[in-house]
Amino acid sequence: MSPLPEHLQQATRSRTEKAEKRARAALSQLTKAGESISFTAVARKAAVSTDFLYKHLELRPLIERHRTKGGHVPGTRPVEAEPPSASAAVRALSARLSQQQQAHREEIARLRKALEIAQGENLELRRRLAQFDPS
Repeated sequence: MSPLPEHLQQATRSRTEKAEKRARAALSQLTKAGESISFTAVARKAAVSTDFLYKHLELRPLIERHRTKGGHVPGTRPVEAEPPSASAAVRALSARLSQQQQAHREEIARLRKALEIAQGENLELRRRLAQFDPS
C-alpha cells in the first residue's frame, strides 16, 4: 500500500492542528469562566469529539489536571466525572440494532402464531380425512 499523497497528509495535519487549537481555547475559556471542566464540556465548546480529546497525548492530561483541581482529595486517585462516551456512530448503530432486534422479535411472534394456526388447520383436516378413509 502506498502512503497518502502529500496534499492529503497536509490536510489531515491542518485539520488536527485546528481541532487542537479549538480544544485548547475552549479549555481556557471554561477555566476563565469558572465552569466545571470535563471532556464532554471541552468537546462541546470546541466542536470536537470526546474520542479526539481522550486519544490526544497532550490534551488528555491537561483536561484531567484541570478537571481534578476542583474537589480532589490529595492522596486519592481522582474519579473520572464522565466515562469515555461512545462515538455518535456507535450510538446510532446500537439504536438501529435495537430497533432491528425488536422488529425481528415481533416477526417471530407473528410467524409462530401463524404456524400454530396452520398446524391446527392441518390437524383438523387430518381428522376429517380419517373419517372418510379408515385405512
